Amino acid sequence: MKNVFVLVSAVILMASCVQENKESKTMEQVKSDQTVTPVAAGDVIAGINLTVAEGKRLIAKGIANHPAVKTKLANGMVIITSGSTNTYIAEELAGLNAPHGSFMTGNITPQGTPGVNEGLERIPNIVLINGKKTDIDFEEALKQATEGDLVFKGGNMLNYEKKQVAVCIGAPDGGTTKRLRTVTTGEGKAKLIVPIGLEKQVYGDLNEYEKIAAVKNEQLAYIPRVWVHKNAEIFTEIEAIKTFASVNIVPFAAGGLAGREGGISLAIYGPKEEVQKVLDLVGSVQGEAAFKE
Repeated sequence: MKNVFVLVSAVILMASCVQENKESKTMEQVKSDQTVTPVAAGDVIAGINLTVAEGKRLIAKGIANHPAVKTKLANGMVIITSGSTNTYIAEELAGLNAPHGSFMTGNITPQGTPGVNEGLERIPNIVLINGKKTDIDFEEALKQATEGDLVFKGGNMLNYEKKQVAVCIGAPDGGTTKRLRTVTTGEGKAKLIVPIGLEKQVYGDLNEYEKIAAVKNEQLAYIPRVWVHKNAEIFTEIEAIKTFASVNIVPFAAGGLAGREGGISLAIYGPKEEVQKVLDLVGSVQGEAAFKE
């Protein structure tokens, strides 16, 4: 009996060590993902400056160059839900040609001013099948979605370090976000991509923010609910650039004046030919007009 007890104890100890080792490796991988790559001796470096609108256009161009998007445009379904960044994506992928604000629902403008969609006819969520725009509505498209099909939904908050992204929910029933979760969570489902600009970076754990916004306390002024996106691929200006060039990227400034409010400055470094690709790409989006004048 004593020998059996010793054997069982040894097995438990080994299993515990294996689990601890797995957790340790996972943490090492996380830390590695957040480590800034040093500048190599042969690298060149360049700074780029983007307004919010230029960043949105850059993200849209990166989405159009995304390998998974190219695959599904050739054979599969792509669903573009309404939003500001998704407006640019709809222009790039679906040829949307409409006043900015018409492909939107909720939006945040200066206190006391009308929303950017006020007085405009609303364009519904866009469904592409094999790259072609269809008349299938959003909910029917979700029913038809299969593994690997893509759904684009924007966000209002980003914690890039924690790889968290969240969206404000105004609709009492959870709206678009609740509906798309039926196909973007679980096994064998569609893939959620959240295109979001770096200007939406915040600090802290977004799961905790979600809890605060969900409390039932009296509201003296309105706040929406906050939902953290589940199983989402976050796609910022950084990811957009990396679809075009093999470079390293770190921010060096944020914000600005005279139309650069909310903008981002990024340092790009790596092989000269790769950095030049980025400069050429950024040159193609610079001068992009503000989303709404």
